[in-house]
Amino acid sequence: MMIRLLSIATTVVLQQSAPAASLDFEMYRTRVEPIFLKARQPNEGSGNACFTCHTKIATRLRLQPLTPGATAWTLEQSRSNFDVVSRLVVSGDPAKSPLLRHPLAPEAGGDPMHTGGKFWTSQDNAEWQTLAAWARTGTAGAESEPPAVSLDFAFFRDRVQPIFMAKRPGLARCIECHEHGTPPLAPLSPGATSWNEEQSRANFEAWQRVVAPGDPLSSRMLMHPLKPEAGGDPFHSGGKHWKSQSDPEWQILADWVRGKKLYNEK
Repeated sequence: MMIRLLSIATTVVLQQSAPAASLDFEMYRTRVEPIFLKARQPNEGSGNACFTCHTKIATRLRLQPLTPGATAWTLEQSRSNFDVVSRLVVSGDPAKSPLLRHPLAPEAGGDPMHTGGKFWTSQDNAEWQTLAAWARTGTAGAESEPPAVSLDFAFFRDRVQPIFMAKRPGLARCIECHEHGTPPLAPLSPGATSWNEEQSRANFEAWQRVVAPGDPLSSRMLMHPLKPEAGGDPFHSGGKHWKSQSDPEWQILADWVRGKKLYNEK
């Protein structure tokens, strides 16, 4: 459920925490994981339990698939989940933790958007408080945070946007669906074959929302059109564009997500 979304400036900066080894595993397994498994009412977010999306799609919260017929994770699966979920927690500081901010309503201090919807309208919500209590079991400052990754607008404009225009045998071009879809692409001006600067910046702001800077494999932009056997999501309404992560287009997008600058190519 926690798909990353940050700044709508021309540069995105995302801090990714290292695994928070100081967080309490037993509390995680007995009190946090049940939140991911909880059935949701139609008025709770998208109405789906967290695990229904987060065991299938590529996000930073990629949970282990449940064993067929199981209603909970095994101990080994829980430990794998713990390592993943811990990366979304700033130990000792719930308000800065993506795990708690992403499904929280913006007016309560949450991120602007969560693809799975907003589950909590207040930090007083019992689930939010459970996650906050778990985050506080870690020692503040225990994680060493790697440098922030900035997404480069010029690289996006000159190297990424042409991919949206590329013809695809048997499939629609990205622009044909995303001019009216999500994430959106700005409509081209009459007679134009590419976007102007203002339109490109609007596209940049929209598409930075579906990547996790520094982490291509957790970025929907790269995983959604990638074939499942290559590690991609199960379904993309526009079809599968890439059979392999070695595809030149996929590599261009991965370079952008890793923070490559256009001037590095010159």
